[in-house]
Amino acid sequence: MSSSLSFTSLGFPRARTESAVDPLLANNDAPSQVQADCVQYRIATLTRQMDMLVEHLAQVEEELKGYRSILSPIRRLPLEILGEIFKYNFPTFLNSFDRKRLRNLGRVCQRWRDALRSVPSLWKGVILGACDCRPRDSRKANRRHAGDYDSMVGWLGRAGGSPKGVIYSSHASRCRCVPGSRCLAINPTLVRLIKDGPPLDHLSLQLSGNNCFRSWVGALEPAPGSSLNPLRSIRSFSVEFTNDARQEWDDGDDPASSVFTLLPPVQALALYLPYREDSFDNGVDPSDCPIYIPPTVLNPLVSLTIRWDWEGRRLLDVLVHCTALEKFTLNLNRSQPFGGSLPYAPVVLGALQTIRIIKGGIRLLDFLRTPALVSLDLELAIDRADTITLPDQLKGFLQASEVVGRLRYLRICEMVGAPGTITLVLPPLSSLRHLVLDSSTATGYYFGPSSLRSINPRFPALRRLELLNLKRSPTTLTHEIQFLHRRATEERCMITVSYAKEPLVPTEYDLAYRIRAERCRSVLSVEVVPGVAYDAQRQLTL
Repeated sequence: MSSSLSFTSLGFPRARTESAVDPLLANNDAPSQVQADCVQYRIATLTRQMDMLVEHLAQVEEELKGYRSILSPIRRLPLEILGEIFKYNFPTFLNSFDRKRLRNLGRVCQRWRDALRSVPSLWKGVILGACDCRPRDSRKANRRHAGDYDSMVGWLGRAGGSPKGVIYSSHASRCRCVPGSRCLAINPTLVRLIKDGPPLDHLSLQLSGNNCFRSWVGALEPAPGSSLNPLRSIRSFSVEFTNDARQEWDDGDDPASSVFTLLPPVQALALYLPYREDSFDNGVDPSDCPIYIPPTVLNPLVSLTIRWDWEGRRLLDVLVHCTALEKFTLNLNRSQPFGGSLPYAPVVLGALQTIRIIKGGIRLLDFLRTPALVSLDLELAIDRADTITLPDQLKGFLQASEVVGRLRYLRICEMVGAPGTITLVLPPLSSLRHLVLDSSTATGYYFGPSSLRSINPRFPALRRLELLNLKRSPTTLTHEIQFLHRRATEERCMITVSYAKEPLVPTEYDLAYRIRAERCRSVLSVEVVPGVAYDAQRQLTL
């Protein structure tokens, strides 16, 4: 709206004329009835003028806001930067709600639409749910599936040459795979997308049980006369057995007919086995249940993630075939496997560089030798007694694998100490650059005596020390600073601290003052960051 209204056009006189009531403004005389009526009329006129001015001011401010937006620096941002800003508002894989949000964002203006189209990673991953079509209305279902397929092809096509991925979740359907009935895990749109759509780099499945997986693989049979495997382009494959509808695990005794023989040969495999308590009767010992994954699947694996709380040692039968494995993640779900004495010979994984253990202990490490290891990540579920023996276990594993001088990254979570200080005396890790300690019961960590300069300092190359979710204590960082200051090295080290949610915590200034008091400001620095519950943010599944 144009601000062309003048003072006169709004109904205001150019100058105020004198009236009979003006003398009353300069004295305290009581007005007559006629004068009072004139004053009331004047008040009403001025009030009406004020209301019109307020309305006009709002119109002018709105117009001014529009003109100022033209000069906004946002309009000068390159499309690539604007697209990167939008990218942080969306997850890697988008469900139907996220895809709708993305489309609505692109409808704001053509420039925003172009910015979204300039970021291929926004379009490379989708999440699909189970088909809810009624089998009786096949014609309507076919039209819907055809429309969904065209929509998915168009969506993924905007990713260009970026690796594309699909997460498919059918667990909400609670399929029981009763013989003779339709398996609810099969989605015709996904089947066609895998067979005829753009090549997929990653595929994740959430299924109710192993029977659903057999049905799903059966739906992917190549077309008559074709020998091409529909999953030939997949490099990363994940399958999770959710057991939302209880299915007793029965994979048989014949390795050739195992459900795991249906796994595609990929470089990265994630296998989330059903939980023990949901899949086995009380009279069945899951520790004796074999996992018949063919060597043809295990041999080329570079990355393996597995959720396995069946206990026993059957997992070692899997690892022995992973000759090319570089990254291994194990979720033990608070189980205690690998009891008893060691086998005759440990499993040697010569290419393994990264190990991550979640919700369990480190007994597995006694059975492994990893001469190429550079990263060790432990999210533990242990008690105080196991915490006391943890340093010796780690030392034995690192020395047996001959990586004491090779390990570069070490993360240990949820150790238990008393009274609040956790003792963690590690061997001299000469190549360790990044150490993360995250335990909600700890007020600090004791790395060993710091009164004398050590000939072989434990962490000479340490550049980053993170002490996360600490409990409040007046002595926070006292020992750690003294220990690092006396490493007899000039290597700079950043200390990052976060606290559990408590009302009073030492500030970054307080901790920096303690560093200055030790006269090591030029070597050590400190920062305080907000606390993060790592368990709540863990994204293992899919």
